[in-house]
Amino acid sequence: MKRSAFLAGTAAAVTSAGGSALAQTPGPYAQQSIVAVCAPFSGELADFGEQLRRGALTACYESNRDATPLDRVFDVRTYDDRNAVATAALAAQFAINDPTCFATVGHLTGAITNSVLPYYNNALMPLIVPASTFDPITSHGYRNVFRLPTKDSVEGRLFAQALAHDVKPQLAIALTQDGDYGFEVARGFADQAHRSGFPAQIVTFSQEKPAYDKVAHDIVATKADYVFLAGNSVPMGPIVPALRKAGYQNSFGASAGFYTTLTLEKYADALGSASIVSTSMPPVERIPAFNTYVTDMRTRFGQVTPLMTFGFAAAQLAIAAVKRINSTTRLSLAQALENSAPFDGLLGTYEFSFNGDPIDPNLYFYSIENGAFVYRAAAHPASFIVS
Repeated sequence: MKRSAFLAGTAAAVTSAGGSALAQTPGPYAQQSIVAVCAPFSGELADFGEQLRRGALTACYESNRDATPLDRVFDVRTYDDRNAVATAALAAQFAINDPTCFATVGHLTGAITNSVLPYYNNALMPLIVPASTFDPITSHGYRNVFRLPTKDSVEGRLFAQALAHDVKPQLAIALTQDGDYGFEVARGFADQAHRSGFPAQIVTFSQEKPAYDKVAHDIVATKADYVFLAGNSVPMGPIVPALRKAGYQNSFGASAGFYTTLTLEKYADALGSASIVSTSMPPVERIPAFNTYVTDMRTRFGQVTPLMTFGFAAAQLAIAAVKRINSTTRLSLAQALENSAPFDGLLGTYEFSFNGDPIDPNLYFYSIENGAFVYRAAAHPASFIVS
């Protein structure tokens, strides 16, 4: 998934019902509340926005399943930000100006999410970030922003900690590109490597004009025994076979940008089964308490993707906050998410720090076997996962 914005014009954001959770639970209800989902629903990334919507819609459906006419019920309303700064600002304003929307799930990419934060802050509207790990999102001190995935620099740090425990290389290379994703992961990895007692160097190469073969030969010349790929599989993936061709014979580590079907389809053999890919996505098949939710998503939509799962978890969190305080007042909800007891959900227990990141962030490690990601371990124990 790219984090850079695509040119998408400045037309008004499109609002789409896109499917109703309330349609699944007919009847008059005393209170109906809306979760806004702001994401791209047109253009190159429309499928990713649709995955977020499907997850959020399923969370609403699960909450509404046993509702009585006296209970509050929930639904989703989508706002198309087209992954463009100007349109994202309009989408955010539409969601904010809708009095039935008590919280927003969104946006998709880092730069877009970061650009619209002031609008949500000025309106005191809770913004639950389901996808972006872009460090700056939680660096502004806004008290209404809550991120679910582990941010980039922390991912790099947790990966290096695990590596020091299991392998402790003689020399690790944190390889990244000069695009908008990867450097913070590489920096977190290198910083923690030095604290953990093994040397690590950051190597950056061009994303627009990547000289894969030259970079590969330069890395092999360092005699590094570990290469950590901090980037996305689309622009960075070709470096893997290039390194093998240049003579690199050791294993790889890779950040969440490689937790993709493209990695499985094109680079599984070159990476090898000893390589590890990290992600904020836990192994949902090992979370027995929430098998019903996962089965429901598969039944309704045919698959469960990481974005669907995080869309579900984000809407589930917003709904849990409403139920806890029995109110949809935006300021009260933001305060409840920040200050109240932890929330249990599909992706574990969430409790947020003052900046909106999880207090206890975690990372999950996968190897590649027989063309699939196979869960290996978590950065630290996760009680909601069955071994």
